[in-house]
Amino acid sequence: MLESVVLANPGVLALLAVPVVVFYAVNFVLGLAIGRLGAFSYEEVVCFNCTILSRNSPTALAIAVVAFPHEPLVPLALVIGPLLELPLLSVVSQLLLGLRERGVWERTASPTSGFE
Repeated sequence: MLESVVLANPGVLALLAVPVVVFYAVNFVLGLAIGRLGAFSYEEVVCFNCTILSRNSPTALAIAVVAFPHEPLVPLALVIGPLLELPLLSVVSQLLLGLRERGVWERTASPTSGFE
């Protein structure tokens, strides 16, 4: 049944990708804002953003399945989400590197290992 919906409407894949991209964008901006408010170092902001983005996407997809149990396209979102996760995390890492290069977040002077 699901494959017939996708084959009949190939644009549905792009339509389902939009909320996933919006999810990443909103979480990225929230992660930056929380990093600013918490006075995180660059390294902490990178770790925080990558963690919230990679940990929250399966949760968001699971909530969609529970919230819309009779929608045939929700299981398709479960497939599309992970397929987009790695490319979107790559984009996020490039954005974070760009922020550092522009001086928005400075690296810590010398990372401590905890063994000193």
